[in-house]
Amino acid sequence: MTKRKNNILPNPLDEGQLYLGWVELLYEIIRQFASTLDLDEVLGTVLSMTVQSVGANEGSIFLLDNQGWVKRSILARGNVPPEVKFPVLVTVMSKGFAGWVFQNRRADIIQDTKNDPRWVPLTDDPHATRSVIGVPLVRREQIVGILTLTHPKPNVFTSWHLELLNAIARQAAAAIENAQLYTQANNERQMLQAILGSVQEAIIVADLRDRIIFWNAAAQQSLGLTENARNKPLKDILAEDALLFFYQTAEGERRFKQVALNDGRYFECSLIRVPNIGKVLAMHDITTFKKLDALKSEFVSHVSHDLKNPLMLIGGYAALLEEDLEGTSAAHAGTITQTVERMREFIDDLLDLSRIEMGIEAEFKPIDMNGVMLASVTNMQALAMQNDIALITKQTDSELIVKGSPVRLGQAISNLVGNALKFTPGGGKITTCTSMEEGLIVVRVADTGPGIPPVLQGKLFQKFSKLGQDTTRGGEGHGLGLAIVRSVVEAHGGRVWVESQVGEGSVFAFGIPAYQEKG
Repeated sequence: MTKRKNNILPNPLDEGQLYLGWVELLYEIIRQFASTLDLDEVLGTVLSMTVQSVGANEGSIFLLDNQGWVKRSILARGNVPPEVKFPVLVTVMSKGFAGWVFQNRRADIIQDTKNDPRWVPLTDDPHATRSVIGVPLVRREQIVGILTLTHPKPNVFTSWHLELLNAIARQAAAAIENAQLYTQANNERQMLQAILGSVQEAIIVADLRDRIIFWNAAAQQSLGLTENARNKPLKDILAEDALLFFYQTAEGERRFKQVALNDGRYFECSLIRVPNIGKVLAMHDITTFKKLDALKSEFVSHVSHDLKNPLMLIGGYAALLEEDLEGTSAAHAGTITQTVERMREFIDDLLDLSRIEMGIEAEFKPIDMNGVMLASVTNMQALAMQNDIALITKQTDSELIVKGSPVRLGQAISNLVGNALKFTPGGGKITTCTSMEEGLIVVRVADTGPGIPPVLQGKLFQKFSKLGQDTTRGGEGHGLGLAIVRSVVEAHGGRVWVESQVGEGSVFAFGIPAYQEKG
């Protein structure tokens, strides 16, 4: 039993000394609450201080759930057997004074338990309680606990004690909430770490200053991260030019990108910038798939080369037959010639795609995207005029420099414009433009075509993807034009996207990191 050792609350008539005692006690209680998040420890200390300072015989704090059930109790007396606590708590909360405080949501005093039915005496209770004071611990309109003090003499507690305990209760309720929030956050953090630790993808989390604050086991294993990496910039730990996009992501934006590390491995990366937190980077090793894809591309390249010569012979003989024949026979020969030409274009695209994916002709140099855009659009003007389509170019006055292949980037722009020409009706308009946006040189090709349903937009840049021929001019393509655009752009460290609504046209775009001369 905790007995009163020194009462810093003297005779209530001495108000100055009384308030001084309050200030000293509350200051010490606030200091205790600020010193630790161990709820049992701090509440036990505060309860003992309160019992001693007020001059009570004993005290208790019940921590409650939303329904008023006691989750945990702290008693400022040492001789209550643990097995007695639960039935005592049930009785007190269901029939006793603590239950009354909870139900009525207010503090009160029992001056003499012999004359107050709210007090339920316990069987074999060695403490002859006569005075009781109880206050609810309220936080955000919810009662999170009950603080109760008792004394063996009647008429001990006054309104002064009630005010003091209400002040203590407010501090205790705040401490309980803080401890519960800390426990909840800690549990969620441990659960998140367990989840991230079990996934195969390498996960790296950086703060708002791009310093590494967390990585999982997969990142440690695949990227060689050690404890020395903590709180250091990612660029200092992973000196990979391919990861520069890590610093070029807008807030709330999610980016997907395939990157090739300096050691020859390939990763599919997903990056999101989270407001007020930082960035989360997930990296999935796709090196094996890349090798298989390279073998497939090499195979396609060889097969395509083997097909070109026979097709040239077929086309040549068909052209000769078309000249010598007349009528229906000449028409059939002409059909053969046209079909061979389409197959030749298809094979050329296959070869281009294979070369791009295999990194052939990958000699890059600084170039101005304005010039590449203008040259590509100029080459398409005749076809646009032939189909009564206005082809407009908008460019910035300043140079937009990227490091890349002018031939391949020109091919990508031509493919986008050619795709727009297929879907834009006569009298329509195609607008091309370049711009600088958050470290990226962005190229956009906007048309006034029929638009693309959302369900189809995710497949547009895949190989052999086709929208059908109902809305196209000149028949259905072979489905490689946009795939080539994607391969070219990704080979330059960029990304492609489409913005479209049915009935309102489409905007195809790609962005490539701006070139920054080292020095």
